[in-house]
Amino acid sequence: MKKTIAKERSGQNIALIGCGAIAERYYLPALARHPMLLQNLVLVDRDQNRLEMLSKSFQIKNTNCDYREVMHEIDGAIIALPTGMHASIGIDFLSNGIPILCEKPLAENFYNAHQMVVAAKKYEVGLAVNYLQRVVPHFARVKELLESNTWGAPLYIDYVVGEIFNWPTVSGFYFKENRSSRGILRDRGAHAVDHICWWLGCKPEVVSSFNDSFGGSEAVARIDFMHGGCVGQLTLSWFADVPCRFVINCEKATLEGDIYDYQHLKIIQNGETKVISMNSPLISKIDVAEQIVLNFYKVINKEKPPLVSGEDVLASIEFIDECYKVAKPFHMPWYEITENQNVIK
Repeated sequence: MKKTIAKERSGQNIALIGCGAIAERYYLPALARHPMLLQNLVLVDRDQNRLEMLSKSFQIKNTNCDYREVMHEIDGAIIALPTGMHASIGIDFLSNGIPILCEKPLAENFYNAHQMVVAAKKYEVGLAVNYLQRVVPHFARVKELLESNTWGAPLYIDYVVGEIFNWPTVSGFYFKENRSSRGILRDRGAHAVDHICWWLGCKPEVVSSFNDSFGGSEAVARIDFMHGGCVGQLTLSWFADVPCRFVINCEKATLEGDIYDYQHLKIIQNGETKVISMNSPLISKIDVAEQIVLNFYKVINKEKPPLVSGEDVLASIEFIDECYKVAKPFHMPWYEITENQNVIK
């Protein structure tokens, strides 16, 4: 097992805890844009093969199989582990005075997420979280327009995410009962629910919650919600390849956007559609990742607050908990027919 090379604390020494797909496809390409950060990076994972493969691919000399062995050599840690491990390991770093950037969702439930926020406050340490889509230009513009009441109050929100699950998960934790933290609502839904809470400025009320789970990870979910005079529906699927988009009907106009088109937002008023261009340099997820990572560097050095803090996302995590608590199965007559036939046999 490789050991890290002891080095002085400089505000630049970051450990990447977890070498799965999110590390390989997201954090490392973003860090690679800044050789200073990559040069001082420590890769940490229990899988020696993953350590060797990624250290070779990104020319990283510092690796370790145990995060506790690097605890006192680093200035900050990026937690890129399966969701169920975020809280325990994150709190370990925070209680040792080490700022963390945690992959979304912050934790597998509100209680553990809240404990992380409490630890960050207690030890006066930065807790950033990668709800990256708050940084994406057209999502941020929606927030500005709603907050400024430009088109009046929101009356209805329709948010749809439909895409075939193809994430190259290394650990497979999504589908392992002892490690999974539910399914699409906790995963892809983390961003969508966070948007809804962020745009409305609070946690809405759950009206109904349906999914296709029979005790395992759900692949399809539908949530109806309301807040004041606004009602809405969130639809999520890992089975259906449909346009991923949001529509917000306001008192004076409708806002509409494609989730993956960062640069444009449609304003529909009196039957006419106007397309607003963001003119932002943030084109891809790696562009956004770079902003998240650079901000974390400034959080470590106490130059800036987190772009998105742990406390910022607590409402969305609590909302998701409430959705799971009251969830009912979709009406699936095809399944019921099969079950009845099996009983008859």
